Amino acid sequence: MSDRAKRIIFIIAFILVTITLGYLLYYLFLRPVPTTPPANGNINEAAVNGLPQANININKPVYINVNGQLVPAENINTNQPSTISSTAKGGLTETTTLVNKQTAGATLAGNGKDLLYYDKDEGKFYKIDANGKATLLTNKVFYNVDTITWAPSKEKVVLEYPDGSNILFNFTTDKQITLPKQWKDFSFSPDSSQIALKNWTADKEDRYLMVAKDDGSSPQRTEFLNEKDTPVHVDWSPNDQVVATYNSPLDAERQYLYFLGKNQERFPATIIEGWDYRSAWSPDGERLLYSVYNGQSNLNPMLWIVNGKGENMATNRVPLYLQTWADKCTFADSNVIYCAVPKSLQRGSGIIPTVADSVADDFYKIDLRTYSKTLIATTDQSYNAQDLTVTEDGKYLYFTNKNTGNLEQIKLK
Repeated sequence: MSDRAKRIIFIIAFILVTITLGYLLYYLFLRPVPTTPPANGNINEAAVNGLPQANININKPVYINVNGQLVPAENINTNQPSTISSTAKGGLTETTTLVNKQTAGATLAGNGKDLLYYDKDEGKFYKIDANGKATLLTNKVFYNVDTITWAPSKEKVVLEYPDGSNILFNFTTDKQITLPKQWKDFSFSPDSSQIALKNWTADKEDRYLMVAKDDGSSPQRTEFLNEKDTPVHVDWSPNDQVVATYNSPLDAERQYLYFLGKNQERFPATIIEGWDYRSAWSPDGERLLYSVYNGQSNLNPMLWIVNGKGENMATNRVPLYLQTWADKCTFADSNVIYCAVPKSLQRGSGIIPTVADSVADDFYKIDLRTYSKTLIATTDQSYNAQDLTVTEDGKYLYFTNKNTGNLEQIKLK
């Protein structure tokens, strides 16, 4: 072949590659997303590499926020008093620092009013009340804990370490149990007697979603994982039906969401319109709150709610029109959610969430009976909130300042 012919072929190939890349960029980031999902009905999708077959529940069309507004004006109350208030009334609100040091794993105590947390510097666990009085949960010291998973009873906790070591500690008996090192991503059953987990071994053929007793005995395989790690989210539902969810790509903007049962049940599945799926169950397990991003949300996370129980599982999928992540929210009860919502988000924050770390949050209340959103508090500090929790009497909202690790308190009433 002559040099001239080679040059012509090279130029043609270059043009084709350029056109292809341009189309992909348009398809992934610029094209408008369809405002309605496929027609109603159940679609049977084959299992992928060992994960389950399921009936796909395609919901009725939902209203999509095509203008990129954070919240439709008719659905949100933003009345803000101009002076600072000791309670959350929709404007500038006083915030109290309960613990002025690095903490982790903050959660509501079993009594429904105090807060449990891990002191990173001391390696100890504490309980603290609304007045800031802290007491040790145990004299045992646990240095350099990476991940903390509480049992619903709050009497037990699984601690994961950077080197892969795992232990279960019981605060009632003051005893600990070493769990297999290849286990990770734990979640407790509603009665706190069992754990769900990923058995993640070097041998791909032995990677499974598993259920075991809380002491690590009687492990049972539920689903084969192979190389599927991040798409599988271990999260035991409060109604004891689901132990994990699994998302699988549908197209450039959407994914299938499968619900995985502890006994290999095949539940209906739904479609989620976006990526970076994060979720939280309602206290009764009836509904699942989740966030995803797509081109239509300016590549920023958007909150959605979907039914998660029984015959209604995967139905009534509704956008909540708040741009924040599901792990910045908490259920106060089955119908009320509190969320920390960034005051502003750069385009693409869903792809690179760390760009929002320096953005201050406002606090919103969502009523799922009416789908109304109410701004309850802004603060005079630049708080980036995580680990939100509300006392059972609805009096206090606690959160961790992500940038400092401090534990903060807002009085709701």
